[in-house]
Amino acid sequence: MGKRVEKTEIEESTEVVAAEDCLSTTLDGEKVILHMDAGEYYGFNEVATDIWETIQEPRTVREVSEYLVAEYDIGYDRGKQDTVELMAELDEKGLVRLDN
Repeated sequence: MGKRVEKTEIEESTEVVAAEDCLSTTLDGEKVILHMDAGEYYGFNEVATDIWETIQEPRTVREVSEYLVAEYDIGYDRGKQDTVELMAELDEKGLVRLDN
């Protein structure tokens, strides 16, 4: 696994992509992710599920934030805050790769 990124280091230009060693499936409208290396399962709510699907291809934090703003009719600051918090959590679990 690569070096973890601190939440304070995640910027709008930070690129994020789902880790390659994860399998996902949808159960009752929510994603369940298996981190194969760690042997851990994670359940995602609707918003995290939408973000997970969005980051199957590399995206910047700004792009993900703008997606949340359009999809959920929230302000940009809220979308960015939610994106940064989720990316930090997913990075900590090894579910994403972040590149500054």
